[in-house]
Amino acid sequence: MKAKKIVFIIAAAVIATVFFVPLFSMFTITDAETGRIVFNDRMIGNKEFYTSFIHSVNRMPVNEYYRIEDDHFVVYKTTFYAYGAGMPDFEDYKQKPVLVDGMVQIDNLDIKMDSFSMFVGTVANHSLTINDKTYYLSNFVEPGKSAIFKIKKVSLYALLRRLYHE
Repeated sequence: MKAKKIVFIIAAAVIATVFFVPLFSMFTITDAETGRIVFNDRMIGNKEFYTSFIHSVNRMPVNEYYRIEDDHFVVYKTTFYAYGAGMPDFEDYKQKPVLVDGMVQIDNLDIKMDSFSMFVGTVANHSLTINDKTYYLSNFVEPGKSAIFKIKKVSLYALLRRLYHE
């Protein structure tokens, strides 16, 4: 009888660990104001995605391309139609812009980040394209607020809660 109790206690501890301890690496977007995870995606291999927004001055799309490597974000390319106010100067990265299909393209940026935030504008129409699907950030975070992109370890409980209750 005592052995059964010990086995039960050990089994319960293992189940609780798997269920509540953050074990799974996930690509997450968090509402900066509430701290709530509003988007998550599984981490399999070196995942790639891009974010887009409409530039406030020239009203043309700007795309930033990311790869996830070793739980870090790496900006590797950007494309846009024209330089305008607030556009980055890539001379610091020793990169030369080229024209591809009418867009300025800058490759091989190799900018590494643990996380980054994006202010969700009211007219910029910020979006995330991942796994061949586009998501508008205003569907996750109220315009005028910030979204935080991060690789996080999350628990099975957090994943199921997000899936079924939020």
